[in-house]
Amino acid sequence: MHSITCQDCPRKLEVERYVKEHKIDQMLQNLTSSLFYQMPENPKQYLIEQLRLLKASRDEYAEPPTLFTETNAETIFNMLDPCERNSIPSDRYQHALETLGVLQYGKVIDNKDEFISKDVYMNVV
Repeated sequence: MHSITCQDCPRKLEVERYVKEHKIDQMLQNLTSSLFYQMPENPKQYLIEQLRLLKASRDEYAEPPTLFTETNAETIFNMLDPCERNSIPSDRYQHALETLGVLQYGKVIDNKDEFISKDVYMNVV
């Protein structure tokens, strides 16, 4: 019997492209993190509900499910603003949005030297 490795798989590139295009790895990581954080009694039902919320948010009639609370978001901002200036550089802002799973930014930042206020950050997250 001959075993096929992933490297020998003729569809490997197609599968990798599909996973990347549909952000499946990110979705599974977010679902898994949320599942382990919440530890619901019925994990299957919880995951079904999270997927339903993701679909609703994609269809733009609901907020996406999130692992983070407003307090968590504020804590992340405060960690990125150690001098307590109530603003952070745009690169830190974008990194924070990625960390929080916010995919649609309220604003596209062209100027990498721009600073984002805490109010703007909290309104987006």
